[in-house]
Parts: sequence; C-alpha cells; structure tokens
Amino acid sequence: MTIWDDTADSTKELMFTALDYALENAQLSDQPFTPFSFARHEDGTATLTRFAVPPGADVPETLEAARAHLETAEAGTTAITLSYDGYTTYEGERTEAVFVETHQLDLPRTLILAQRYLRDAGELQPLGDPMLQAETAPLVLRVGEGEGE
Repeated sequence: MTIWDDTADSTKELMFTALDYALENAQLSDQPFTPFSFARHEDGTATLTRFAVPPGADVPETLEAARAHLETAEAGTTAITLSYDGYTTYEGERTEAVFVETHQLDLPRTLILAQRYLRDAGELQPLGDPMLQAETAPLVLRVGEGEGE
C-alpha cells in the first residue's frame, strides 16, 4: 500500500482542484506562476495562499520560503497543497509541468503529482494524465493551537 491508497477522497479532490488551478495559472504567462497553497479545513472549506516571488529571487528560493511557511498549519486544517510550475522528464523527454505537493495531515508523507504540458499557439495543452511523481517528507510538521478558530 502507498500513501495514495490511504489518502481521503476529500484530499484527492483538493489535490485535483489545485492541479486544475495550477494549469489555469500556467496558461496566463510563459513565466512560472506565483506558487500557491490550498489549505482544507475540518468544515470542508479551503483557503488560498500565494507566495510572492521577492525581487531577484528564483523559483527554488520561493518554494523554500513557501515550505517553511507551511511547516505550521492552523488548527482545524486537514490537508495542505503546494503548487508550482517547473519541468519534468518522462521517457527521456523534458517538458514543462505543474506540480502539486499534497499532505493530508494525519498521514506521514506528502504526495507529489505532476501534469506535463506543451504550449501551442498560446494555448496550454496537457500531455497525458497527471503522474504521481513521489512521496516525500511531510509539508506540515506542526499544527498551531487556537489559530483561525
């Protein structure tokens, strides 16, 4: 069994919502979009946080700062995603892709999903199905007490 098998349907829904939104953001510009996060709460609502790229910073620096911010989640959070633009290689071919890291807080690992795409005459064309890239260390390390409640 993998973390995917143990992941709740509501968390998978959040992951695919983040993936769709990431593709929409990638469509807006040839430049990488501003990384963002969704946090799902116990009541089923979700909040969006964007991680602005400081002047002179690159995407890895921004993702490092975003991950540091996400290490502590508000009380009542059940799942967190982190979405960003990048590149992946599949069957020897390097393409642009959007990535969604998803951590269901009661599970010990984070899932990383990627959707490859091509730009064709200003339109973004997804390539194949989303791919489960990896399971990594959890995004959230602590849950804050009393925040947002």
